[in-house]
Amino acid sequence: MRHGTPLLAAALVAFAAQAGIRAERVRGESPAPSATADGERHHYVIGARVRPLLLFWITKEDVGDAVVTRRRTPDEAAYSLLIGTDPQRTPMHINRWGYIEEEIHGAQARLLGVMTESEEESMQQAEENVRRQAAGRHPFKVIHATADGEEARARVASIQAPEDYTLRQIPIVLDLAAREADSGQLRVARLAPGTRPGFLAALADAMDASTDRVSIKYVYYGRLYELRRTRCRPIRDLRLAGRTYGPAVAADFVITSPHDGEQTKFSMTYGTEGRFAQVPLTVTYQPRWWMQLELTIDASSNAAATVGSGGER
Repeated sequence: MRHGTPLLAAALVAFAAQAGIRAERVRGESPAPSATADGERHHYVIGARVRPLLLFWITKEDVGDAVVTRRRTPDEAAYSLLIGTDPQRTPMHINRWGYIEEEIHGAQARLLGVMTESEEESMQQAEENVRRQAAGRHPFKVIHATADGEEARARVASIQAPEDYTLRQIPIVLDLAAREADSGQLRVARLAPGTRPGFLAALADAMDASTDRVSIKYVYYGRLYELRRTRCRPIRDLRLAGRTYGPAVAADFVITSPHDGEQTKFSMTYGTEGRFAQVPLTVTYQPRWWMQLELTIDASSNAAATVGSGGER
C-alpha cells in the first residue's frame, strides 16, 4: 500500500474482473449534494478496468461504492472517505474497503484510517488473498495520527477481526480500531509551516487554489509528501450521464514522497462554482498496471443511506 495517498490507497481494493456492487438509492430528478447535520455527503459509483493480459482491458461498470463527507467552518474542518466492495454482490465474495477521516481544529488535527489489508500486485495474488479470507483470516490495518502544526505523531497496527466485516459494518471495525490507538510502530515527523495534516485536507486546499499549478506539503503516517497539481483545464459546463454540474476543472495531480522518490498520479474533475464548488465529480486512478479505477458522482442520490458512516458510531 502506498501510505502517501489515503484517498486513493483506500481504493486499492482487489476488484476482480467480474466484481460488482449495487447500492440501493433513492432516485432523484437532479443531482444535488446531500446536506446532513455534519455537513455534506456525496455518493459515488466506481467503474473498473482490468487487464488480465497485456493486450486488452476488460471494463466493468458500477463495481464499487464510495461516500465522501466534508464539513467546514472558519475554525474547523472535517473530511472522510468510505470506499469498497460488497461481498454479497461480488462473484468471489471479494471484500475490500477502506475508511479515512481527518478532523482539524485550528492547529490541532486528528486522523483515523482503517482498511482491509491487501498488497496484491497481480490478479492471481488477489484471488489467493480471497481464499485466505474464506479460511478465516480477516486482517485490517489501523492508523491513528495527530498533528499540532509543529509535529505529527502516527501509529499503524494490524488487527485480526473475528469476522470478515464489510463496509456496512464500519462502526464495529471502528470500535476495534479504537482499542489499538496506542498499538503499533510510532513515527514522529517535524512539520514545516503550512504543512497540511493529511491528504484529504491537502486535496481540499488544492481544489480551492486559484493558480493553475499548485504545490502543497502534507503529512501522512509520520512521513512528508508533496501534492502538486500539474495541469488544469477549465470546463464551461460539465455534463455527466446527461446531468449538468456547471463550471468545473479537469486537473492532473502527482504525489511525491521525498522519503523514497515514489510518485503517484491521478486525474480529477471538480466543480468551481455554486453547490458543487470544490466537490470531486470524477476521479481516475491506476493503482496497478493491470487495474484502473474511476469514481463518478452519483446523480441519482448522494445520500448513500445503505452505506455506514464513520460518524454514526
